[in-house]
Amino acid sequence: MRPVPLEKGDLIAVAAPAGPFNRKRFHHGVFLLKKMGFGMAMRKDITARLSYLAGDDRRRAAELNEALASPFSALLFARGGYGCQRIAPLLNASKSRFHPKIVMGSSDLTVVLIHLWKTYGLPSYYGPMVAPHLTEPKTVRRVGRALTDPGFFDRQPIVAKAALKGGTAAGTLVGGCLSLVIATLGTPWELDTRGKILFLEDTNEEPYAVDRMLTQLEQAGKLKGVKGLVFGTFKQGKTLFPASIRRVLREKLKKFKGPILWGVRFGHCKDPLIIPFGGVGRIRGNRLVITRGIF
Repeated sequence: MRPVPLEKGDLIAVAAPAGPFNRKRFHHGVFLLKKMGFGMAMRKDITARLSYLAGDDRRRAAELNEALASPFSALLFARGGYGCQRIAPLLNASKSRFHPKIVMGSSDLTVVLIHLWKTYGLPSYYGPMVAPHLTEPKTVRRVGRALTDPGFFDRQPIVAKAALKGGTAAGTLVGGCLSLVIATLGTPWELDTRGKILFLEDTNEEPYAVDRMLTQLEQAGKLKGVKGLVFGTFKQGKTLFPASIRRVLREKLKKFKGPILWGVRFGHCKDPLIIPFGGVGRIRGNRLVITRGIF
């Protein structure tokens, strides 16, 4: 099941299934998308707030189910935060209630992207969200190209700072925010990583916590059969690629047989690169070459 590229005038839905967001930044991002020629649709209660959630579970699940079932051309998200895992059991599983579309999100939306992949076989984009990212014209242009251009990945080079382990590998790309991938273990949304290239990133996690999560991945068998690893940002303060996290990866993954890329600019950062979840990639040297995107 694959979406089709957007054209000007197509309708983009925006949902908030996780945390509340900065309204000023959100509306500015929506304005910039409209300026690019897209129609925008959202529920009136998208700005609801219940502590650290964008409204209660019932509201957020209904909003997401409606967006997935409606014939919008794309679905973007207000922000991450927390909340998607709470509503995962409330999402409609019937394919008759689902309309294929481009879906783009990151951070807490890892759970939704995994759900779409496991339930419908729908590839998606691990990339920018409206409030945290669509304030920079450069990022808006990148999102616009990703939504409309089948050759987008030919012009978005994905280059790592270093190859922690050399080699080549090819496979379907799956992954997301490390702590959310860990949170799905033992649930119906547990990710199948066998034969895949696994991409991971996170933010504000101490080295010992990254060590613990990698240990859990290993003990859960989620590194067995993985063709290659691609690590994005692990932001601590203003540092996107901390040396302390790099040391953890080197030590924990010294027995990993495939290539390992460190320091790709995707995840929790300004103007992040876009990774096709469910696309196909090949690791060559310090590059991840996308051989098939989501279209």
